[in-house]
Amino acid sequence: MKKIGMSEVRGQGVSGAFVFLLLGVFAVLSTLMVLLSAQLYRVTVDQTRYHNDQRVLGSYLMNVVRGNDAASAVRVAHYDDTDVLCLVSGEGDESYITYVYCWDGTLRELFASAKDAFVPENGERICPAQAFRPEVEGALLTMHCVDGRGRAQALQSALHCAPAEGEVQP
Repeated sequence: MKKIGMSEVRGQGVSGAFVFLLLGVFAVLSTLMVLLSAQLYRVTVDQTRYHNDQRVLGSYLMNVVRGNDAASAVRVAHYDDTDVLCLVSGEGDESYITYVYCWDGTLRELFASAKDAFVPENGERICPAQAFRPEVEGALLTMHCVDGRGRAQALQSALHCAPAEGEVQP
């Protein structure tokens, strides 16, 4: 049998402590990397959601106007302190109105019969928005929007089927 000296025992103790120290440093750095990655992921998701909301706001408004661009179909109205873009479709007793407006922090759309009253709470939520104000001047529709984060933008669309000369819009 071989005898183990004190220097060999101390060497094994130092190497064991060094291994535990390395494992501790590895654990701390791994935890730090996971925390930083999670924060980066949250920021990326938030920015992506914001950019998607911006795209939805602009795309929705332009497409709904283009889809309803008919003679005398695009109107601007004001109901109970709410600016509303009214898109009329159908004729006579079969008339329908698509209302586009901002209510309770979101851009909304309400599709209803022309006979029914405008009830803003019933509109479907499209995307976050703080304000929406449409204006029609001749054949130009301008929609002033403030998105959910307060960024203002103005969208313009040339109406192909502008109102007839002398026609009054509500």
